[in-house]
Parts: sequence; C-alpha cells; structure tokens
Amino acid sequence: MTDPESNKKIMQSDIDRYYYYLNMITENVRNGYNFMVIKYCNLSLPLIPLLIEQNKIEAGEFDITTLPAIELGAKLWSYQGNVEKIKEIEALINAHSELEPWRIHLDRAYERLNSEED
Repeated sequence: MTDPESNKKIMQSDIDRYYYYLNMITENVRNGYNFMVIKYCNLSLPLIPLLIEQNKIEAGEFDITTLPAIELGAKLWSYQGNVEKIKEIEALINAHSELEPWRIHLDRAYERLNSEED
C-alpha cells in the first residue's frame, strides 16, 4: 500500500523540477544556447502529465498557457530532423486532451520535417 502523503511529496518534487527546467529553458533561450534549450525541453517533457494533474487538482482545470518543452522542443527537434522526439510529443498530446491547443506546434513540426524530405 502506498502512502498518499509520500506520493504527494514525490509529485511536488517533480513539479519543482519541471519549473526549474522551465527557468533553464528561458535562460538558455535568452542566451542563445539552443543545445541547452533542447536538453531542458527533453528533461521537462516527461513531467508534463504530472503538471497537468497538479494543475487540475489546484486550479480545478488545466490553465497553463505556455509549454516551452512542446513549443520550442517541437520546433528545434523538427529542424534537427528528430522524428522520434516529434512522435513523443504527438503521443503526449494524444494521451492528454488538455494539450490539444499545442497540436499546432506538432503540425508545424511535421510540416518542417516533410519539407526537409522534399
């Protein structure tokens, strides 16, 4: 049997990590370090489901308006031709209806990937 309080602490720790990575993405965008932006997008992407869950618990709905791990990650990974990461974003969006507004970033990433093939 798992301890709900323990799970809450683990979840909060992950949320804190997400926001740390978000700050690192912002800082590295500001400094033009795309390699580091990609690194922190990669680290924060798997934490988004917990962010959704926590936000719904605290606010009653998912009211986040920006997710750089998806927005910038999709853009940078598509320029790199990293189809696997784009598919990871697609799976994340497909698994969480709250992420539907970010599908446009996925669509643009696929457009970039397809234009590279031409």
